[in-house]
Parts: sequence; C-alpha cells; structure tokens
Amino acid sequence: MLGVHFFNKNALKDCELNEHIHFKFDDFHLYTKNKHFTKEKLHIFIDGKITKSFDNEFADFKSQEELVFDLHKKHMQSFVEKLDGIFSIVIYNEQTNEVGIYNNRYTCHKLYYYQDENIVAFSDKIVHLIEHFLEKPQPHLGSIKSFLANGFTISDQTQIKGIKKVLPTFSLHIKEGQLNVKNHWENEITFNRSDFKDVDKKIEEYTSLYQNGIKNFLDAHKPNEVGTLLSGGNDTSFVLANLSKLHDKPIHAYTTTFPGWAWNEESYAKNICNKFDGIFHGMPFEAKDLDSIIDLITACEEPVVGSSLPLHLIGKRASSQVDVMFGGDGGDTLWGEYYPVAEYHKYIKDMPLGLRKFAHFISKSLVKLTDWERFWELEHVASLFTKNDYYKNFLKDLCTYRHFNEEQQKSIFSDELNACEIPKSTLEIEFTKENFSDALIEGKLFNAFYTYQSFHTYKSMEYSGLELYFPTIQKDVIDLITNLPNKWVNGGTTLHRLTNHKSINRRLHKKALSGHLRQDEIYNRSFDIPWYKILKPRTKVLELLRERLIKRKWFKEDALHALFDEFNSQKVKDYELLELKHHGYRIFTLLSLEVWCIKILDKGFMKDKTDLSLEEYLS
Repeated sequence: MLGVHFFNKNALKDCELNEHIHFKFDDFHLYTKNKHFTKEKLHIFIDGKITKSFDNEFADFKSQEELVFDLHKKHMQSFVEKLDGIFSIVIYNEQTNEVGIYNNRYTCHKLYYYQDENIVAFSDKIVHLIEHFLEKPQPHLGSIKSFLANGFTISDQTQIKGIKKVLPTFSLHIKEGQLNVKNHWENEITFNRSDFKDVDKKIEEYTSLYQNGIKNFLDAHKPNEVGTLLSGGNDTSFVLANLSKLHDKPIHAYTTTFPGWAWNEESYAKNICNKFDGIFHGMPFEAKDLDSIIDLITACEEPVVGSSLPLHLIGKRASSQVDVMFGGDGGDTLWGEYYPVAEYHKYIKDMPLGLRKFAHFISKSLVKLTDWERFWELEHVASLFTKNDYYKNFLKDLCTYRHFNEEQQKSIFSDELNACEIPKSTLEIEFTKENFSDALIEGKLFNAFYTYQSFHTYKSMEYSGLELYFPTIQKDVIDLITNLPNKWVNGGTTLHRLTNHKSINRRLHKKALSGHLRQDEIYNRSFDIPWYKILKPRTKVLELLRERLIKRKWFKEDALHALFDEFNSQKVKDYELLELKHHGYRIFTLLSLEVWCIKILDKGFMKDKTDLSLEEYLS
C-alpha cells in the first residue's frame, strides 16, 4: 500500500499510481490494492493476515476488518497489541481527521515513511517514495557505515536520507500536520524466569503453543502445498516434525547445498526430510548464482548479506511448487545464541581494565598458537571488553565479527565515512551489568533478528509470492522461552558454555525434539555460506567491483587494494565454518552495497534489465 498525507495539497501533482485504487479523504490520500472496509466513518485497510486475537471476547472472528473495527472501538490505539500475525494496518478516522499506520510485532519489512515540510508519505516500497518525492536520493552515510560494520542496518534509518522503516510494534499517527511515532515494545517481552517441576508438562505446553501458531497460520492462508526451509538443524527439524502433524499432504523441504564444502548440509537435511515423509529439494549454490544478487537487491531495496542470496533463490524455485513457506529462524536468538558471551561477561564484568586487556592479549596468543576458530571467536569477544564503557553500543560492536570492526573501519573507510556517526535506532535495547544476559537475547531479537535475518527472508519470499511464517517467533512461544529458568535454556559447565559446546544448548527444546528424533539425529547446524568459494571464481566481478568502489570514494584506495589482494591470496579450510579470519563476508558486503548503489542510489531501477550478468551490471 502507498499512503500519502499532505500538509500542502499542491504536493499531489506527481503522485499518481495507475494500478492502485485512489482513496481521497480531506488532506489524506491513499493509493492501495488492498481491501477497503468502512464502518462508522472509520476506514480500515489491511495488508497481510491476522492469525489470532488475544482478546477472548473476539477470539472467534469471521472477518479481520470487522475484528480490527471491534478491537479499535474497545481499545482505541492499543488495539494492535491484541492482534497476532504478519500485517500492516492503516486506519483513517474521518471524524477526527487522524491517520494511524500500525505495524505488527515481528517484522519491519512492510512499511517505510518519508517526511518533509509539506508531506508525510508511507509505502511498502522504497522506490515508490523515491520516484514520487525524491528527485535525487541522497545516501545516508551513517546508515551505510552501519551496514558495512554489521552486515545489516540496526537503525530504522535506511541508507537513503529522509526514508525510515517502521519497526516492529511501532505505529505512526498523523493529525493536524503533526507526525507522532509510538511503540509498545515494553509490553512485548519479559524475563520472569522461574523454575518448574514437571518437565514433560512444560514440553507439552511448548509443543502445544508451537503447533497452535502453525495451525492459526494455515487456517488464515489455507494453502494447498506447503514448503519449509530445512537445514537439518534443531529449529528447522522441529518445524518439519510439527508441521507434518498438522498438514495432510507431504511437506516440500528446501535445502541449499554447497558442493565440495565440508559443511554441506544436504545429507543431514535429507535424512530429516525422509524421516517425516517430506519431498526433498536440494538446491546447489555455486559461483554462477552470484548473478542473482541483482534480483535480490530488487526484492529487498536495501543492501543485505548473510544467507540472503541462497534463500532468495529457494523462494524463486519454491514459488512454482508451494503456496506458503515455513522456517526455523529465531530459535538461535531466543535460546540464547550468544550464551558464550554472557558466560565470559560473568567472569570479566568486575575486572579492572588492565586485567580485561590482559585477557584479550591471552586470547590473541591462543589464536596465533592454535588457529582454532573458537579462539578467533573468543578473541573477538575479549576485544569488546577492552573499552571503559563496553556496554555502550555493545550489540553493534559484537555483530562486527564477520564484517568491518572498529579497527578495520579506520583502516579502510574514507575520512568522510569514518567521521559519520552510525545512527541510533529509535529503540535500542540498553545493556547493563545487571541485565546483560537477557539483553543479549532481547537486543538480538529486536535490534538484529527483526532487522536482519527475518527482514531479507520475508522480502525475498513475498517477492516470489510466498507468505512466510516462523513458528518460534510468535508471542506465546517467545513468552514461554524467555520465562524459562536459565538451566533449561542452556545448561552445562562454564567450560561447555565458553567453548559453545553443542551438547548443552537449547536444553528444553532438544528434549522436546527428542520426542521426534533419535539423539544422533539431533544436529547443531549453522547455515553459513562459503563466500570465498562462491566469489573466488568470479575474478572479473572482483576486478570490476574494486574499480567501482574506488570511484565511490567511500574507501581508501590503498586499503581497498590490500583487502582484495589479501582475499585473493588467502588459504581456506573446507571444514571451517564461520570465516572470521577470511574476507569472504566482507567482499560480499561490499558487492551487495555497490549493487544497491547502482539500483537505488543511482536510480538504476528506472532502467533495469533482469537478465544481466554481474560483469555486465558492474561495467
């Protein structure tokens, strides 16, 4: 939906979208393809699906528009807290001449907004806002710096000046020429960790809530054929196990495979798929598939990295075979993926700065002595605590581990880029000595997972016409996990936790999963991409990318040459998983950014051809 609220009605002149229906209410104009509902001078537009009402009075609803009307009448602006699902809602109140734009509690991929002295405009597309309101889009260098540092942008500020995204639980309220931004995140997550006596009963509760979410989604979308993303790990296996009980046809399971890489997940995933009588689809991801990054950026409208490209290709293939897609994402976050960091903090938090620096020195020595990747991880974590105020921007610093950390930024970024402040999000989870362990979960969920992994996966699946659902990321399940005692989240000894030992994480989840799989079938899989294997054969792409980055003038030329030259000479081991010591993720980050620059910043979307190779696109 594209909505426009005008302070100056003359601003309407160039804003016409022929394929949309145009609704005009006083100084509010809405261009939309979505269903319109009106009752008692309240105009309601819904994009997406509501799957549940938390207000028991309206638990059995027939029409989601009627439900929104009834809840709004009862709860006013807080009505959105009583709804579950992936949606955005626009309400125009004709009596008060007020517009409310409400986002769901989980995603930030559906709504962007732009504001100047004449206008507030919102849309599900960045390019709509650029086409109609920005003659020449200007880069927001602080947001670009954030992307380069982390591989995603934590802030709601996009890489285009003046355009922001609407974060989960956020809403925009426009009245009498004033825009107010509100949120209800403080009501969304608690950490009231308390013990329980009956483990089997707790597992039954967990499974029941998990399956109810799946059932509500299936009831809302009524798919014929169902697909799921499957790595063969803890979370995706649990999705398939429960999904197979609720859908009466075989589930299509999609796995990205990496031929010739030791961490190829195909055999694990295929075994799990066969276990639940699914239909297995293995999709090789190779150097030639790098060309699809152009289509990926078209879908996402922002630079993205991580597992975004293989998942995008899965979405394109699956769209001809299934109606909806499921995924296990979010489990890492809620089951405390960063528990080794929390364990390190437990011992380091009261140490003076000198001892913390000494601990970092020891970790660096262990890296040189052993080259073990766990010690590379430890060195990165130890380096974060060598600051006086290490709680400030802790999550941002933590998430630099595969991208450009502070030292690398100073080395390779231009003086102009280094001088830029990375923008703070409108809502950033604060870290303190007392809340550190829980903040690692809450911060990663709100400021990282929602703006990173789920963002690009939702964008890609919806671009291919697929609705996406993560059963772990539903309020009832989130509440259960975040209120478990820590020993049922991640157990083990200090040594187990510091070394990220696979035997002790997700304790309750693994016990629930053991009801479906043998112990030797419960795998810890991590969906990582061997970018060095994908990028290395594309020598011309690397050459052209280097040339274009130099012309952007956002990087120091000598340092850029050194980065690319070192990448070309780096030796890798097939069994290494995370690539902290290789430049693969960093090079892909730069490639993603440059493709975005051509498409969005240089307005290449106005004249795009979809069948170009990367070599043609970059030249």
